[in-house]
Amino acid sequence: MAQRASLATRERLILGVLLIVQFMLILDVAIVSVAVPSMQESLGIRAGDLQWVSTAYTLTFGGLLVAAGRIADLFGRRRMFIIGTAVFTVSSLLCGAVQESWQLFAARGAQGVGAALVSPAILSLLLTSFADESKRNRVLGLWGAVGSGGAIAGQLIGGVITDSLGWRWVFLVNLPIGIIACLVAPLLLARDGERSGDRLDTTGAVTLTLGLLFAVFGVSRIADHGADTVVFGVFVVAAILLAVFARHERRYPDPLVPFDIFDNRSLVGGNLLSIVNGVMVMTAIFFSTLYMQHVLNFSALQAGLAFAPVTVVILIISGMTGRLTDRFGIRALLVTGAIFTGLGILGLMAMRVGGDYWLTVLPGLLLLGIGQGLAFAPATSAATHGVPDDRQGLAGGLVTMSQQLGGAVGFAVLATIAAAVLPDPTTSDPYALIDGYRLGYLVGLVLPVLGVIFALWLTPGRTAPAASADQPATANT
Repeated sequence: MAQRASLATRERLILGVLLIVQFMLILDVAIVSVAVPSMQESLGIRAGDLQWVSTAYTLTFGGLLVAAGRIADLFGRRRMFIIGTAVFTVSSLLCGAVQESWQLFAARGAQGVGAALVSPAILSLLLTSFADESKRNRVLGLWGAVGSGGAIAGQLIGGVITDSLGWRWVFLVNLPIGIIACLVAPLLLARDGERSGDRLDTTGAVTLTLGLLFAVFGVSRIADHGADTVVFGVFVVAAILLAVFARHERRYPDPLVPFDIFDNRSLVGGNLLSIVNGVMVMTAIFFSTLYMQHVLNFSALQAGLAFAPVTVVILIISGMTGRLTDRFGIRALLVTGAIFTGLGILGLMAMRVGGDYWLTVLPGLLLLGIGQGLAFAPATSAATHGVPDDRQGLAGGLVTMSQQLGGAVGFAVLATIAAAVLPDPTTSDPYALIDGYRLGYLVGLVLPVLGVIFALWLTPGRTAPAASADQPATANT
């Protein structure tokens, strides 16, 4: 009995450490965006360079995710978790101490490297540390609560920290979390096993990382400059590099990304659904924030506070998804989540000049929050379902890339469509702005429909027993 209680305590501590670091990573993205105006004023960042506060991080994070996930499989998840957390923590200290804009951009890029190393390692450690399927579903539910809730909570926390302590503290708050995690991880996490005989596919890692770096840069530039000739050239280079990567992978004996992993229909479905969820969350946060600030005349802090009820809903729903998955299966939650997300988008389209938060913003956000709370963790579960343990790092890198990069691409498309109907990109006409937001939402309604199709076609119903390391990487529907 005492041994069982000790094991349960150890599992809770492991879960706590992994989730708090994941929360730190997710929070950092949203919390920094709120503080950007203060950074610009303090460091004298030129308007044309301001995007690099976010882009420097996004480039290294998005570009390295898949390679980092595979490196965790080959060289040890605990090792990559500690190294990645240390890199992220030191980079956060540098971000808080910078005196020039270029120093901030470089430190943000280093933060992205740390986040890319640690994020797939966290997910694969969660999946391999909790072998019981029911317990794993509950753990993924909590992981989903941290992921989806942290993205929205950052809007609130960023405003509070920036207004009360200053922008440097949006980075410095990471230090105690990172230091404690690095100290306790060696004591809690199981030692990495002996390395497999596979070698790191260096050529594959370089071509994939560079291809994704160019792709991420293209997406970032579209958001700020539209689809110009530079964007076209960047995407051409990205396509060439990714084509070289695919050709190399098919011929290399130990590929970075074994393409047979995509024979797993659940993994494909989970990644597609993660893209859908990422697009909807980014779009709803972006358009809702603009509507509240430019039409309802909310301050940045008021707009951040407006997301607090949604954060609570997501945390509650996500915490229940483990038990709901045990009872109804992954597919049922994904379909239900997509329906609620669609209803939320319809609710947000009710925005109008002269509207108010309680009637034209909150109902839609709450419905969307329920949908995302139901769908976020099951999509991740589907994306890792049936994947053997020695590929969980790769699977974690793929699904995280789908959430971040795929979501950013889809969001950039919807934002561009919304901006295309504006008579002037700098217009402050509330009627024109609302027309643009509504068009973006209207086109975005296709995504919940696709979510239902992907869930019914590709994901498993009732969760099957977890795959062991010697099982093939396929899953039945």
